[in-house]
Amino acid sequence: MISHFIDGLLDYHFLQNALVTSVAIGIVAGVIGCFIILRGMSLMGDAISHAVLPGVALSFIIGIHYFVGAVVFGVLASVLITYISQNSTIKSDTAIGITFSSFLALGVILIGIANSSTDLFHILFGNVLAVQDADKWLTIGIALFVIALVAIFYRPLLITSFDSNMAKAFGMRVQGYHYLLMILLTLVSVTAMQSVGTILIVALLVTPAATAYLYTKRLKNMIVLSAILGGVSSFLGLFIGYSFNIAAGSSIVLTAAFMFVIGFFLSPKQRLQHGKRGYLIVGLVAALFAGGIGFYTYQQSSGAGQDEEKLDVVVTNSIINDMTKEIAGDRIDLHSIVPVGRDPHDYEPLPEDIEEATEADVIFYNGLNLETGGNAWFNNLMENADKKEEQDYFAVSKGVKPLYLEEGEDEGQQDPHAWMSLENGMTYAENIENHLSEKDPENADYYKKNLDDYLDELGELDQESKSKFNDIPEDEKLLVTSEGAFKYFSQAYDIPASYIWEINTEEEGTPEQTKRVVDQLKDTNVKALFVETSVNKSPMKSVSKDSGIPIYSEIFTDSIAEAGKDGDSYYSMMKWNIDHIHDGLTQD
Repeated sequence: MISHFIDGLLDYHFLQNALVTSVAIGIVAGVIGCFIILRGMSLMGDAISHAVLPGVALSFIIGIHYFVGAVVFGVLASVLITYISQNSTIKSDTAIGITFSSFLALGVILIGIANSSTDLFHILFGNVLAVQDADKWLTIGIALFVIALVAIFYRPLLITSFDSNMAKAFGMRVQGYHYLLMILLTLVSVTAMQSVGTILIVALLVTPAATAYLYTKRLKNMIVLSAILGGVSSFLGLFIGYSFNIAAGSSIVLTAAFMFVIGFFLSPKQRLQHGKRGYLIVGLVAALFAGGIGFYTYQQSSGAGQDEEKLDVVVTNSIINDMTKEIAGDRIDLHSIVPVGRDPHDYEPLPEDIEEATEADVIFYNGLNLETGGNAWFNNLMENADKKEEQDYFAVSKGVKPLYLEEGEDEGQQDPHAWMSLENGMTYAENIENHLSEKDPENADYYKKNLDDYLDELGELDQESKSKFNDIPEDEKLLVTSEGAFKYFSQAYDIPASYIWEINTEEEGTPEQTKRVVDQLKDTNVKALFVETSVNKSPMKSVSKDSGIPIYSEIFTDSIAEAGKDGDSYYSMMKWNIDHIHDGLTQD
């Protein structure tokens, strides 16, 4: 396991960036967190880390680096919280709650306006494995800057943290040092946003400092120990995340929490309080962790390894994965990045995904702004994997005539759901076979034969479907779904489509969007509504209740079903959709 991690550090630039960035954040968060703990301002760290969201959104809108807007709004939040608490009878925790919730709500709205909520997902949860060189150097620069200012202003920060009244008696500008600390806190929060996201920043700010506080009451010792704990937590957390193929940011935070548990039971003062019970609890936790490592190692060693003679192919989602399997069979080693049932719009690649992409001979992605929109996770993945477009990775939608989004800030962008037309699906398959044959000419005949059989199967279903909806009266012929993912389907099979929101499965529909669909349905005799397998069902239930039209069934959009279930292949998901949409709209 350790050798695997070391080999990864030597071989993969993305892992090197992740390690340097996470350790730098762990150290600087540990330093600034000591002052946050001493001042009883843990909630302030949480508030500022979330209050930066409007700034991030405005940065997207204006076209500047997100760091600028985030810092401005972080400082603004700290000023507002301080002003409210000092100029009213409202306590600071209440002021924090008001400001935090207001800024967070504003940020969610602006993020939606600025681009899409896929960006919100990335901001909230981060992904240290996607850190680019520029972000790494920015993090290092901010960390050094913050630590330098703490060193320069150490004495006044110390005095104002322990006894603000005494500091005022000495003539010190307590308010000024408070705002200096808030600016430093904002800088650290914004810097950490890219690695662990705003949800988990507060843990890195508080947990290492709280752990250090259990061991010492001297501020200098506490700062040094907290910085060490933060750095070690980042290193070990990244090691665990990479080794177990889990989210690195979350594993970093849990590692810091485990260190706190050790300190809580085994630090000198706490050990006297808990006695032998503390050793027992820590030993039990350690045993469970060791058992997990052992089980995982066994699973990995007993699993079948890849065949080095086969072509290594990586695809971005379950639909392309199924098409590739139909054409290539067992002649390739195939890895799908986005698991079955997950939305490819806003996925965050795991360590295994990046490693597989780096080693891949060929990579297939949908294109049409699916994986490259929002937080552009695929672009970051290809850059980290050092892959070249049209040389190492290929859009399987090449040659498809794109349709375009029609509403909001995304108006005019390409609609990515081209596979919802079987004709386009056949184009996907042809592109896959072409590139597989180029990369692996020895198996070209095998790929071509499988492609021909697959195209016959898809073509037959396509021809059957083109006349299938002709028996539906015009006032009953309307496909209503949550997301507007059926434009290509609508065009291919001559059935009008309507929707609550146009793009992105993270949406839940505004009141105006829901009202529009309900009003539209009142002028029709439509007999059934449909809801996608990948979305929240509640918005469509609201439409059903207000329109009096039942939801007939679930249908597939962004993913096939789990193996062994209806819709577990591209062919079967399309057949399921076509049959259930027709049956629902023609029911008695």
